[in-house]
Amino acid sequence: MKFLELVQFFEKIEGISSRNDMALEMSKFLKSCNKQEAQILSYLMLGRVAPLFVNAEFNYSEKSLTNLLSEYTGKDIAKSRKEIGDIGDTVQKIWGEYSKKPSGQGILEIYQILWDIVNTKGEGSVQKKNKIVLECLKKLSPLESKYFVRIICGELRLGLNAKSLLDVFSIYLVGDKGMKDILEHAYGVCADIGYIAGIVVGDSPRTDLSEISIRLGTPILSRLVERVGSFDEVFDRFKGSVIVQPKFDGLRCQIHKWSKSTANLSREDTVWFGYMGEKKELVSLFESESKYESEVRLFTRNLEDVTEMFPEIVEAARNISVDSFILDSEIVGWDYRKNTFLTYQETMQRRRKYSVGQKRESIPVKAFVFDILSCEGESLILKDTKERVELLEKKLASTPEGIELADSKVSNGKEELIKYFKKYVNEGLEGVIVKQFEGGYKPGRRNFEWIKIKKSIDKELVDTVDMVIVGYYFGSGRRTDLGLGAIFCGILNEQEDRVDAICKVGTGIDDKTLLRMSKDLEKIKLKSAPKNVGYVENLKPDVWVEPKYVVTIDADEITKNISKGSKEIGGGLSLRFPRLIEYGRDKLLEDITTVEELKGMYSLRKSM
Repeated sequence: MKFLELVQFFEKIEGISSRNDMALEMSKFLKSCNKQEAQILSYLMLGRVAPLFVNAEFNYSEKSLTNLLSEYTGKDIAKSRKEIGDIGDTVQKIWGEYSKKPSGQGILEIYQILWDIVNTKGEGSVQKKNKIVLECLKKLSPLESKYFVRIICGELRLGLNAKSLLDVFSIYLVGDKGMKDILEHAYGVCADIGYIAGIVVGDSPRTDLSEISIRLGTPILSRLVERVGSFDEVFDRFKGSVIVQPKFDGLRCQIHKWSKSTANLSREDTVWFGYMGEKKELVSLFESESKYESEVRLFTRNLEDVTEMFPEIVEAARNISVDSFILDSEIVGWDYRKNTFLTYQETMQRRRKYSVGQKRESIPVKAFVFDILSCEGESLILKDTKERVELLEKKLASTPEGIELADSKVSNGKEELIKYFKKYVNEGLEGVIVKQFEGGYKPGRRNFEWIKIKKSIDKELVDTVDMVIVGYYFGSGRRTDLGLGAIFCGILNEQEDRVDAICKVGTGIDDKTLLRMSKDLEKIKLKSAPKNVGYVENLKPDVWVEPKYVVTIDADEITKNISKGSKEIGGGLSLRFPRLIEYGRDKLLEDITTVEELKGMYSLRKSM
């Protein structure tokens, strides 16, 4: 397949506003792809060359590109970019003077060039990347250049995510979304969208998708929890004893460990792994260091590899006697002198790639493990929660410093549950997670087999709301100098496959956060509303942005929105006196609070 065919397809779907129509067109295009091309297509449509858990970033800024092209053309490219409003459109317009004909380059050739950019690191890397980029652009037509630079600058903005592609795969296979459950389970167990794409275009996709299993070193989507409005409701839903575990306020972390003798980690069926292996100076993602018999990787709930940020947890995992496992845990800052928890804000300071040693000394952490998903090569996700917890306590009865088993108490009634709840809240934790004995680990799913009860249960708003920023307002007075005054936030409307923006948030944001937001949002601002964002006209922001940054919002209560045309947006609900609790939450767009969840939270309070 030629790169020109791909970018012509991108151009076509960019002009389609309906997500369903986009999915139909994408499924048609997928039929022209072989297995390798399908994998590459799936990554490129998300603006990447590999799955989210692979550290394969371009690290090439728009500023570097505009400087490069200004020097080459003698024109003020940055000025043109500001006037036109999009780096891709800017390059397409200017590059028409330098290249007219299609390049004839295949997508495999472009994919190799993209990996060359990713793998160029160290001293002088910007200059080396500039050379690669310029040599490639000289061979590309204006339309090809448009999408090439959008990809390397992280601004493809087709409005897609992994779940969108799962819908495409279903339509490709059966003509509708009838295989959604099978595909979501497959991706949940093995969160590599390109690997799933390769199976979809294979010879026996239905069989292979149904049989997909855990792959050590590839993250599993985190299981999610439901909420209730009272302690009584827990035992209305659970008949009998339940497991109670503390709810930590930290960083969700999946710990993978394997040894050379117990795991076959061949990645020959994933296109990205071969390209990583071609770079001699690049240590393979899955290659154990010679002095260790085992390899350990740590993944967050948004599939980011954070192994290098938490060396004490890696060391502790290596010192556990079990050869291979996958553990579900929460990383929390820990004061070893006082044996107490550090704040969430302190814990999040450890999420840095630099000065890891210094941060390790000043902000030590522990991983509190509450579930086990694989043990010594056996997948456990189909086993009941009670059985998994018992196995966890048996296998990890003794743990080295850095990893600790979370409490797992059995509660037989409301009074006992309240006792455990008060105990953990008094220790500075968020509350408890209540789990029924029966039921397997359902990756990426949310149901009432797992329930959270937070210390906010006595408030009007049962829980905080995770939202995505879709725009911002300039504000007035002092905030004018800070770049923005308030943000426009939305929740996920799964039924309509869009984000519903329901409230303006200007409270709870300190100056430092405002400045950080301003810098971040400036890089992803759009000329018009993002695709598939619903909103009420009287809330239209001054600036639209790509839905990327997730925030946690608290409010006095959930209210009915009485604005004109608001009944179709967010289920007709809004938040009264919303305020920011956290900016940059460790969640994917598809994990934010949904319209149905907000309706449920509203009903919980109105029924009491």
